[in-house]
Amino acid sequence: GEVKLESLPVALESLVEDIHRQAMLLGQDRNVEVLLGTVMPAMVQGDELRLRELLLNLVENAVKYSHPGGKVEIALLTDEQHARLSVTDQGIGIAPEDQRRIFDRFYRTDVARAHTKKGTGLGLAICEWIAEAHHGHIDVKSTVGHGSTFTVTLPLARSAVKHLLIPA
Repeated sequence: GEVKLESLPVALESLVEDIHRQAMLLGQDRNVEVLLGTVMPAMVQGDELRLRELLLNLVENAVKYSHPGGKVEIALLTDEQHARLSVTDQGIGIAPEDQRRIFDRFYRTDVARAHTKKGTGLGLAICEWIAEAHHGHIDVKSTVGHGSTFTVTLPLARSAVKHLLIPA
């Protein structure tokens, strides 16, 4: 089957702010503070519903794998051509040997299964698919016992790139 994706301008900063409001409620249930870091304006071309799904999945994972009393931070930075959306937690972390496989469908680390019984191992595979479908990619940096940062890099919409390059 094929999934049809919209290709419309999406203001990522609005999406980040919406997800942050939802995530604060998710965090309260687990005693995890969800913070909004730097959020720069960023316009991308894509499917807002799928991009929302991607970010919400990353934030839900960050909250789920955080320790009570921990913090999760959502940030959005841009350069001349890309938006970089990051979700950082202070949770259980991911071992280097597992980092290569976490985007595989149905893969869950032993530590993740021990930490929470919920989950199918599809969330990160879906996130990777959404990022790639938007001509971007997703990366992880993680240290066991100290947390993880997932960064989604997406190309800025062409009109946004042109706007950035026009001298004032």
